[in-house]
Amino acid sequence: MRPWVFRVLSSSVVLCLVVTGSAFARNRRRSAVLIEDTPVIQAALDGDAAKMKALLRHKASVNRTGELTNGLGHMTPLMVASEKGHTAIVDLLLQAKADPDLRVPRHSASWPPPGWSARCFARAERQSGPEALLVQAGASGDAACLVEADFLAAVRKKDSKRALLLGRRAKGGIRQQVLQEALDLAREQKSIAMIRAVDAAGFNPGATTGVHIELPVASRTDVSMSPGSHILVTALSPARKALEARDEKAVLALVKAGHPPPMLMMLVRWGMTSVVLHQLKTGANPDVGEEAGNTPLIEAVLARNQVLVDALLAAGADVNLPGEVEVTPLLAALQGDKPVELSLVGRLLKAKADVNKADRYRTPLMEAASRCLPKVVSLLLQKGARWDVPPDGGAGLYEEAVVPRVPCSEEVTVQVIQALREGGVPLQHPEERHLDWLRLRARESPVLGPELSAAGLRPEKEQPSSPPDAAR
Repeated sequence: MRPWVFRVLSSSVVLCLVVTGSAFARNRRRSAVLIEDTPVIQAALDGDAAKMKALLRHKASVNRTGELTNGLGHMTPLMVASEKGHTAIVDLLLQAKADPDLRVPRHSASWPPPGWSARCFARAERQSGPEALLVQAGASGDAACLVEADFLAAVRKKDSKRALLLGRRAKGGIRQQVLQEALDLAREQKSIAMIRAVDAAGFNPGATTGVHIELPVASRTDVSMSPGSHILVTALSPARKALEARDEKAVLALVKAGHPPPMLMMLVRWGMTSVVLHQLKTGANPDVGEEAGNTPLIEAVLARNQVLVDALLAAGADVNLPGEVEVTPLLAALQGDKPVELSLVGRLLKAKADVNKADRYRTPLMEAASRCLPKVVSLLLQKGARWDVPPDGGAGLYEEAVVPRVPCSEEVTVQVIQALREGGVPLQHPEERHLDWLRLRARESPVLGPELSAAGLRPEKEQPSSPPDAAR
């Protein structure tokens, strides 16, 4: 049998293989969103019928997808509402001519899986009300993704017998993106039977790689897989058991006694500062993270742990090495669910963080402008951040400031606009009509109007049309 190289996965590892890795996107959707999403998507998430009705009265787009940051970059409002089980929202969207046959695009590499429709999202979560409405509206062409949704629904329900039956029946017909999602769930359930069901469905992560899953099971538990399986399951090592128990002293003692240490990235993620410092002192590579996942430095930045940030940089960590969804340490310092710390941003810039290195969509300057951070905007511009990034250049930055991704007072918005203007960012766009929405905001707000005019916004020549669904 051909030898396999196994990746280690445990309950402390986010299984993120590609740009929107399954566990990454799924965890985003399970928890509170990291940023306020587009208005229609947010109403679909919240099940807010009153807000949805108001948006639809103003002709908001019913098919625009959500924010990539929240794991919704390829999902329409109808998909979101169907998955959440918000039947009333699904009904409103269908009445507003939302398309039930829209599907996740082919370039969605992991989760959500390409080809899935709103009906498949409903089926995977056993949301019978939304599914019935979608069928009534004429949803069609869903046979392939419904097979995947049924399998995933069995896994989510922790019905290993049904999952095994469906997996064997559909072997070869369930895509790896869905099987990866199912394996993530089976690992979280700590279920050998469910892992075997995923194996039986044809899990195969690649030509030369397998997956090694460590679970907290008794040493004599049968964890064998079928012959030729790409999954290897073993019991947790003593150090990993201590890590699972959040026992930092025990982890440090075991590592010092010679036990194999957990991954440095996991130690950072779980705040095991003393163990991380010990590992760096003994020569651990500060850049080793999980495959296509975050580096230790990014995890330390997301935790706002300046002690570990300093230690990792001192140990030679690459300050520009990207992690999940191509986020760099500098971008991570401006994101996440913890307050942004100017001193941390300054520390990364001092370490030569690239002020212009973007993820697939956004630069650090865009993030700072959209998160109400005037001091960071000024600092980035002083360090050479470019404002002329396509497609919207300076105008796009002013839009980020006026419609921020987090709650922001007009007073702080003015400070961001002033920081952009004082940093030399012009409020210009090759297409004048692109500025109509900013003109509308300038006319509506006696506070923002003068500031936008000072930045270079010329008066409108005619009344603009209604603002877009979201100028984000």
